[in-house]
Amino acid sequence: MKRKSSNAFTLTELLVIVPVAALLGTMLLAVSKDANQQLNAAACLNNMRQWGLGFMLYANDYNDYFPYDGYPGVVCAPQNTNALFGAWFNVVPQYIGQKSLCYLYMAGTPPTPLTKSVWSCPSATNVTVQPANGSPYFMYSMSACWHNEASNGGVPASHIGFRRNQATSPPTTFLFCEEPEDSYPETMGQVDIVTRHFGGSNFVFAEGHADWIVFTNFCRANNPNGCPPPLGNILWDNSLGSNANGDWSPIVHYHWWPFVEANVCFCN
Repeated sequence: MKRKSSNAFTLTELLVIVPVAALLGTMLLAVSKDANQQLNAAACLNNMRQWGLGFMLYANDYNDYFPYDGYPGVVCAPQNTNALFGAWFNVVPQYIGQKSLCYLYMAGTPPTPLTKSVWSCPSATNVTVQPANGSPYFMYSMSACWHNEASNGGVPASHIGFRRNQATSPPTTFLFCEEPEDSYPETMGQVDIVTRHFGGSNFVFAEGHADWIVFTNFCRANNPNGCPPPLGNILWDNSLGSNANGDWSPIVHYHWWPFVEANVCFCN
C-alpha cells in the first residue's frame, strides 16, 4: 500500500521558514522606506534648485541685491509686500512662475506638507498645520545672515542687505535653506535644526546651485540639536575670520555670512 505524499510543512521546516520570511519582509519594508526617503529628498532638492534660479534672476534685476529675508509673523505685512523690496516669499515667486505667498494665503491655499508645490518639502511632517496670514508656516527660508539690520547705506528700509558680488566664496555660502516647520521666513546656524533628509538638509548657495549638507557641517554653537565640535564652537553671530569662533575661521567650510565682518560693518 502506497503512502500518500503530503505538501504540509514539518515543524522543523516552519521553524526555519517563518523567521526567514519575517526577515525578508523587514528588509523589503526598509528598502521601500529608504527609496521613499530618497524620492522625497530629490523632490525637495529640485524645489531648492527652482528657488535658486529665482533668487539669481531677482539679483540680476536689482543691482546684485538679494531680497529682504522677511518680517516675521504676518505674511502680508507692508514690509513683506513692497513691490520692489518686499520679502523673498513675495517677490521671488514671480521669477519661477509662481504666485506670491501673500496671494496664496489670501486665497485660502497656504502651502502645507499636503500641498505638492515648490513651497513644500515632501518630508515635512506637520500635516495638520493650518497656516494663516498672522500665523504663517514655512518649510523653506532665507539665510538671515545676508542682512545687516543695523545698516542702511541708502538702501530702502525693507531692503537692507549685502550684494551677491560681495560674497567671498559664493559656492560655499548659504543663501536659502530648509526651515524647521515654524513661522519664521529666515534662519541661521544656531536655530537651523532641519535634518529631514538622511541627517542633513538641502541648501541653495550664493551663486545659485543647490546641494545637500549634513547637519554637522552647517550647525553652530548652542544649536538645540547639539552641534558637536568643531562647529559647535562657532558662534552664529561672529563673522570674523581670524577668530577661532568666527564664521570665517579656517576650520569652517560652509559659511552663513557672505564675507569677513559682514555682521559688524556697514558694507552695503
